[in-house]
Amino acid sequence: MNKIIDILGKEIEFECMGCDIANHKLIPPGGYVYEDNFINVSSDPEIPIKGFMVLGINKHIKSLNEMSENERIDIMKILNKTIEVIKKVNIAKEVLLIQEEKANHFHIWIVPIHDWMSKFGKNVRNIKEIIDYSKQTFNENQKIELLQAIEDIKMEFNK
Repeated sequence: MNKIIDILGKEIEFECMGCDIANHKLIPPGGYVYEDNFINVSSDPEIPIKGFMVLGINKHIKSLNEMSENERIDIMKILNKTIEVIKKVNIAKEVLLIQEEKANHFHIWIVPIHDWMSKFGKNVRNIKEIIDYSKQTFNENQKIELLQAIEDIKMEFNK
């Protein structure tokens, strides 16, 4: 069993975070932005960056290669819509996409690029520093902004 403290300060236990999110055993902060029988989009329980979204799938697989062509097409449609919404609600003008097959459960990080990230460099090489900084400096005002951003994304996504 894995344990984390989420961005709201709650202790969470899980076997596979992706499966538990897909099965509603672990509800991400702010709930689900989007979900269907195959895909879910939500905030990341551990990473307190305004507008940071995770596109996950409901099957426990690791790679795009394990999906059908139609599933890959569906992922691209929802990924594109998520990026469009992040931009439309003025959270960020650009995003960084990260997907690693070393994860136990397929997911794509959609990282909005904020001005404060420029001191680290706005690319994948610096993501650990960016995440660490966001965790170290996260405060109540940022929590309110982050939860509002999730609501804004959710509302726009579901129009």
